[in-house]
Amino acid sequence: MTFLFDFLFIAGILFSGIYIYILYKSKERGLSQSILILFFAILSIILLDSYAYLHDLTTLKLFTFLPTNGSKFLLGALLLLYIQSLFFEDKTVLKNSFFYLIPFVTFFVGVSLPIWIARLSERYLLDYSFVLEENNQIIRIVSDAVFLGFLYVCFKMFFKFKRVLRCNYSHIEHNNFIWIRYLLIAAAVIISFDMLLALYQMFFGYFSWRSQNVIMLLLAVFILYAGYFGLRQSKVLVPYFLLEGDQKTFSTNATPTSTQNLENSALKQLLITHMETEQPYLDEELTLNKLAMGIDTTDKKLSYLLNQYLNTTFYNFVNAYRIEAYKRSVQSGDFQEYTIEGIAYECGFKSKASFYRLFKKETGKSPSEYKNSLK
Repeated sequence: MTFLFDFLFIAGILFSGIYIYILYKSKERGLSQSILILFFAILSIILLDSYAYLHDLTTLKLFTFLPTNGSKFLLGALLLLYIQSLFFEDKTVLKNSFFYLIPFVTFFVGVSLPIWIARLSERYLLDYSFVLEENNQIIRIVSDAVFLGFLYVCFKMFFKFKRVLRCNYSHIEHNNFIWIRYLLIAAAVIISFDMLLALYQMFFGYFSWRSQNVIMLLLAVFILYAGYFGLRQSKVLVPYFLLEGDQKTFSTNATPTSTQNLENSALKQLLITHMETEQPYLDEELTLNKLAMGIDTTDKKLSYLLNQYLNTTFYNFVNAYRIEAYKRSVQSGDFQEYTIEGIAYECGFKSKASFYRLFKKETGKSPSEYKNSLK
């Protein structure tokens, strides 16, 4: 059994390390990727802590104790910040981070640090440090409850803004977003099981084996599967890494040849003509693949054209046309009986929040301010 634990713990640590490297090397690493780097780094330390307990490595246990003891508070906050980073501007997410990290900081100062000092000095310098050690199961249950609270908010936010998520990454198919749901469900299952084990031990006594090793085993399995699923199927988890992989046919560093420039120029004209005549941007379910099929090319070639030749993204390119469609609709007066949101939906937008944010960013005015300026 020890061999199985060793194998999964080490594999989980190595895989987390690989994942951190991939996320770190992403050329356009954003806040969501940075949050995931910290998330997987903490998971690695947690597994390393369990490895230290499994082999009774005292020095290593002291090293990993501080980041591990309050990790549920920190991981819960990071998950919530990760979900928010998919919907909100970085400034808003970072502003919220101070509030979400209060439970972790409080626990770190009031619980983790006194216990760590007591173990390091082999003396209980603070009277309540001994009480904390004696009530480890209660602390464990409270930590689990707080983590589940974070997950509850994550689930609510994810499903509330699911349509926004699809809109923001409308070139990615639905299955690529299953990652986020799997991430939250797996976390909920692992923490719920941990709470059940803690409750059982509190009322019926300790097991003859370390129950947290089972939780760490589940965590290691989750990391391995999450890595496989993320790398093989999900462009949300490491979007830029995978998009670069999709475009490996084209050399992003090499200067395009004259033939490539001619091909890109022809494809650009074909794309613009298609957008102006067929108006595919009015379809709120438009994806990169659908648009590529409309101009008889591949999604890889279209993605390269947008990202490298036109220096934009599918999302920004399509929504620029939708914003112009809104302007024309308001100017024409044909939609006087429509609300602003109604006109936006007619122009292909799926989300009120996304429309208002993009329009303000593009024009410097809110949709209502723009509409009123025409009177």
